[in-house]
Order: sequence, then structure tokens, then C-alpha cells
Amino acid sequence: MARNQLLKYVRRKWPGLFLLLNLVLIVPAQVPPELPVEQIVERAYQRLISYRDFGRWQALVVSSQANADRHWQPEKLRRVTKWMKFDGGLLDEEILEAIEIEKGRTRDVTEKYRQQRLESLRKAREEREKAEASGHRPESGLSLSLDDLIPFSDKNRSRYDFRLKGETEINGEGVYLVEARARERKDLLFEGLFFISRDSYDLRRVEITPVKAPSFVREFLLEVDLDLWRERLVMKKVRIMIFGRFLFRSIRRIIEEDYLEYRPLD
Repeated sequence: MARNQLLKYVRRKWPGLFLLLNLVLIVPAQVPPELPVEQIVERAYQRLISYRDFGRWQALVVSSQANADRHWQPEKLRRVTKWMKFDGGLLDEEILEAIEIEKGRTRDVTEKYRQQRLESLRKAREEREKAEASGHRPESGLSLSLDDLIPFSDKNRSRYDFRLKGETEINGEGVYLVEARARERKDLLFEGLFFISRDSYDLRRVEITPVKAPSFVREFLLEVDLDLWRERLVMKKVRIMIFGRFLFRSIRRIIEEDYLEYRPLD
């Protein structure tokens, strides 16, 4: 009864609006069926395995590492500009500039940092060579694969429970928000949120934490924004937040890397 009275009133006062309102009230809304999360994960996995191998590339990277207070406000910041190079093995780096900022003062530490990184990369290569010679997996974090970070493969999928949390937008693009939770607490597994394009099923963003972290690590969050470059899945931005306690000392660290330019490696 109320519906009929509403239509009569609108028809008498605003004949044009009557037609639109009549359609809205009579024609049921066509809501697309919700896609099962298993199907979203499978399509995203098929996109992942369609990407080209990394091959040989280099990227201009601006990296910052900050010690933070208990409110996660930076106290001391080191900013590094570098060319990161990948030649099918471990990453290599060419340090262009390194500065430290503390209490409003800026200090150039390029040469000191360059030597530190050379030594660090040398040790990482030695660890990798020893591990490969003994048939073990390298412990260096540089050896993590897509399977470690993204549990969409057939092998890893059975280790996780997946849930569709809803939809959102990244840079104006509609994405599915998929949550993955590990069924067992094991090393070298990560769980969290995965942002998957509604149109292409490309992975746009990852927000994950390790399933099993060392006892001194209280919080660890890894956020990665992804994009396609020459049919390869590449990182555009990385953000890591770490909170740990060593003896009686708390340490909060924020690490960010912006990948500004990708090029083939000459």
C-alpha cells in the first residue's frame, strides 16, 4: 500500500522521476555472484607462473633505514641511493650515496657504507656457496623465493587456509583482498594479506609476517608493492617494520626501499 502511494505521488509531482523510480522498485538488482576464494587464488597462481624469469636486470633504488622510538617515530635515519643488480645469482649493489641524519644534522657516510656492504655481500656469497656444496639450503634471506612469500603454488596451498576478506582499491584499481593463514607453525613460511587485481588477477600488494619468528622478534611486518616490467613481476616499494628485544633493550627499525627505475643489465 505504501509503495503504491509513493508511486502515485511521484508520478503526479515529477513524471520523469516516476519512470526511473518505477524501474528501481520493479526490476531486481543484478548482483554478480561472489567468486570463490579458491578460484581467485588459482587464477592468481596461473598469473604468477606466466611471468618471465628474472634474468639479468638492474634497478635504481632509494633505501632508508631508521631506528625508531616506541611510537615508531624515526630517531636516526640512514638513506642510501644505489644500483641493485641481479645476474641470476645473488644480488649485487653499486652504492652511489649514503647519508645519515640525526638530530637535524646530515653526515656523508658513502665510503664507509660501501665497504660494509661489500663485506656483507662477500659473506653472503660464501654462505651460499658452502650451502650449495653441502646440498643444504642457504640461510641468507636473499635466497627466499616466490614460493616462500606467496603461498599460491599447488605444493604450498594445502598448508594454508584462505579467506576472501572483501574488495578495495590500489591506485584506482579494484582488487580482491585475500587472507592466508598457515595451518602449521613452520620456519620459512609467511602468512597475511594478498591484494589481487579483479581484472587481470595480477598480484599488486603483499602484507605478510613470518609464521615462526625468532624468540627475540616481537613484531615483524613485510609490505611489498608489485608491478610488471617486461613481463616480469618486480618490486616497486618494500617496507619492513621490526620490533625486537635483546636482553633489556628494545629495538624498533623501519626499512623502506623504493625501486625507481628498472633497466636490463648491460
